[in-house]
This record gives sequence, C-alpha cells and structure tokens, in this order.
Amino acid sequence: MSWFLGLWLAAREDEPIECFDELDAERGRYGVRRFRDSSLKAYSYVSANWRDHMPEATIPPLDEINANPEFRAKEITKAEFEVVWREALHADIG
Repeated sequence: MSWFLGLWLAAREDEPIECFDELDAERGRYGVRRFRDSSLKAYSYVSANWRDHMPEATIPPLDEINANPEFRAKEITKAEFEVVWREALHADIG
C-alpha cells in the first residue's frame, strides 16, 4: 500500500490541480481531487461514477511522473491521505 500527492502544473481551470491517491492492490484505489477553487471530491472504484474520475491504468512510479514537466509527485503518509479523504467525504455530504 502506498499514498502520494500529485500536482498537475498544466491543469486547465476545470481540472484538478492536486491528486491525493491511496494505491492498494487488495482494497482497490481511492483518490481525492482538489480543484483551483479549493473544492475537494473523493472517488473510489465503489463510486457510481468511478469511470469518469478514477485512472484506468496503473499509476507510474514517482520518478516517471516527475520526469514529465507538467507534473510533480511525492509520497505522503497514510495519515496525510486520511486527513484529506475525511475532509473530501465531509464536503460531499455538505
């Protein structure tokens, strides 16, 4: 299991600029997307609209992500991910 934060430096106005992801071969994949207006959206493969928001392919290694000038990525801790995940779930509930 691993967690990471990806920054999309070239994101358009309507696309997420931060992607927090939990990668887990057993439980699936969970993600939170932060947009320019600071709004958060939580996604997982159990979400009804997962095909619209979750990656269809595996996430490449961090060094590959960071080799692309449009992105920056780093590992984060489970605790860091959980804080953002809970915040996003709360935002979805309103």
